Amino acid sequence: MTGHAVTSPQPEADAGTSVWPAEGLERVPACPACGDARRSLAYPDLTDNVAFCAPGAWAMHRCLGCGSCYLDPRPDPATIHLAYARYFTHAAPRGAARREPPGGLATLRRSLANGYRNWRFGTQARPATVLGIGLALLIPRLRRTADWRMRFIPRAAAGRRLLDVGAGNGDYLLQARSAGWDVVGVEPDTDAVASARRAGLDVRQGGIEALSGESDSVDVITMNHVIEHVHDPRRVLGAAYQLLRSGGLLFLETPNVDSAGHRRFGRHWRGLEPPRHLVLFNWDSLERVLEAVGFGEIRRIPRAGVYPTLAVKSRAIRRGADPENIGRAPRLQRVGDTLRELGTISNHRRREFITLLAVKR
Repeated sequence: MTGHAVTSPQPEADAGTSVWPAEGLERVPACPACGDARRSLAYPDLTDNVAFCAPGAWAMHRCLGCGSCYLDPRPDPATIHLAYARYFTHAAPRGAARREPPGGLATLRRSLANGYRNWRFGTQARPATVLGIGLALLIPRLRRTADWRMRFIPRAAAGRRLLDVGAGNGDYLLQARSAGWDVVGVEPDTDAVASARRAGLDVRQGGIEALSGESDSVDVITMNHVIEHVHDPRRVLGAAYQLLRSGGLLFLETPNVDSAGHRRFGRHWRGLEPPRHLVLFNWDSLERVLEAVGFGEIRRIPRAGVYPTLAVKSRAIRRGADPENIGRAPRLQRVGDTLRELGTISNHRRREFITLLAVKR
């Protein structure tokens, strides 16, 4: 599910008013994050205002135990694919056919970024200049952006294996492979799997259960905007723990339901995305699940520059427009969004995304 670009459809008026197949719904009597049955109704009638393809209206509840939010009822595993009809980009991975950018500033930026990534992660990207190393070390934001794109993985060594859960068309796997990792992915979408395989990648059909029976066989697992899509996040994280070797690393990023953006935009917040986002965590609830299945040494990763992007998309949702096909915000609005994000720097609980690294103890 990574690299999950929405195809830019025009909004359909009946996408949220037609009915999801009744036999394809399941009830959720307790919080999928903590198991507490106490809850309050957060939103009674959310609709698919992102991809405009999933019928029905959806009730989202907030757990009174851990503060996570979840849909009840929700699409069951047999019918959830209906919500993804316009969701993925099934084109060939960009890394498989990437061409050099045109000359000038674009080439310089690429060269600087590649110079740092080659040094830090062992990639062999071209064009590259060693000047990128110094620039990234001098400017923390540039360094964090480059590290995030590689998902903070360590340098590869012989025989080290990386699993991407929700691999999409394999774009990230190509990056990891270029850094020397032995890569494997799992992905439920058949078209995305076919695209990844055409690029020569080992991507298995399905979820993390596709690797069942391979305990202690992986050194790094990445889940980039995946855990909010799964029906049983505790089981998935437990399976990840079993697959990792001792000392193995998990990278995880997901929308933060306690973010400044959710507080500001409410039901129009881009991070809600019903009915594809089944469970939305806050920092504490996600960390507790990780600890419950055995992970330790949990490291919080600050992400900058996310709020302005989600704010523009959330405003589009509020207007009834396509949030993935919008222009640039007016300058005054961009300044306000930047200032609002600056207000979250000292409070990670208000960041738009939860980004974590965790270690198998």
